[in-house]
Amino acid sequence: MTKSKTSGSVGICWQVFEASSTRLLACAMFDASGPGVELRVGYLGDSPLRSQMMPDIDSARVLAQEWLDNVRAAAESN
Repeated sequence: MTKSKTSGSVGICWQVFEASSTRLLACAMFDASGPGVELRVGYLGDSPLRSQMMPDIDSARVLAQEWLDNVRAAAESN
């Protein structure tokens, strides 16, 4: 994931290696220009596939887990 208008990374929530494409899908939190954090998911080096502003780190972690559960469910259905 490349940088956008927000500042540095707060932390990586999870990373998943996609064997079929040998790419790494990652979910991370970034400092926002205002209150809260920005949660992003995408392939390393690419623009985020999805991004959402969250009020705090704890709520961002909950959403990150939901996104990971969705990724795992999609992988199991293939």
